[in-house]
Amino acid sequence: MRCGRSRVVSAALLVTALSVTVATTPAVAHAQTSQADALFTQGRELLEKGNYKEACTKLQQSEELAPAIGTLLNLGYCWEQLGRMRSAMEAYSEAQILSQKSGDTKRTAFAKERFEAVSPKVMKLEVKVTDPGAAGLEIKRNETSIPKTDWGQPIPVDPDDFVVTATAPGYAPWHGTVTVRGEGSTVTVVVPPLSRSAEADGSVNLNTTRIAALGLGALAVGALSAGIATGLGAKSRYDDASSHCDPTGCDAEGSSVQQSARTQGNVGTALIGLGALAGAAGIYLWIVGGKDVPHKPTSSPPPVSASVRLELRPSSVALGGHF
Repeated sequence: MRCGRSRVVSAALLVTALSVTVATTPAVAHAQTSQADALFTQGRELLEKGNYKEACTKLQQSEELAPAIGTLLNLGYCWEQLGRMRSAMEAYSEAQILSQKSGDTKRTAFAKERFEAVSPKVMKLEVKVTDPGAAGLEIKRNETSIPKTDWGQPIPVDPDDFVVTATAPGYAPWHGTVTVRGEGSTVTVVVPPLSRSAEADGSVNLNTTRIAALGLGALAVGALSAGIATGLGAKSRYDDASSHCDPTGCDAEGSSVQQSARTQGNVGTALIGLGALAGAAGIYLWIVGGKDVPHKPTSSPPPVSASVRLELRPSSVALGGHF
């Protein structure tokens, strides 16, 4: 309990120490200075009530209108209460610089003391780039570009969730998400080497090509199976007509059955031909899909041709052709 009281008293003393008025700046218009004074007063009241989020907003707005040592010291304290140690460190640093310029040794010492107290608590984010040599490589943190000189360096940040992205012409983009929490912690993000994009290396999409090849292969199997089944059915019907035929010819029913079998055989031939063409095209695409070939080949691919013939005979089926 004693420890808790001590912390409350220390905070109260610090707030009292920071109770200073906004220094007027001759270069700032009177109306603007008055507005900054009002915002500072509102921020101080909110700070004393423990409403740190709104207090920081008011003090930040006052500082932007009329930079002042007192505002910066109060703002630094406010950021501390929200755990934003990087922002607090920067506020104290600016306050130290301004107080040194004005010859205010008391507040210079105070700003330095707070700066040194806060610095070890600042969180850092380090972005390591595995392959920094890619032409035009750009690394961003939450849409803000990170200078190349900061790659691989622990950079002070406030606690937050960060999205790190890496882009370069001719390469597929990369992004990673990281959460930075914990006083004094350093979180490292490693950007891997970027992969060349398909557009950059001029190659066709191998997956798409081979998927098309598989589709044609499935069509070929279906068509060939249907064609062979149809041909066998036609042969069976042709054989059925033999009971209506003799060496001199066939009666009307036999002739009708043979004609129907021939028609069915022609359908089977067409299906087998379709299957053969689809199979040949599928094989060609499968082979092409395994190579890196330009989008615009310098010469046309060799023509793919196939011919199939199904012959019905009294005791057999003959299938022939070339590919």
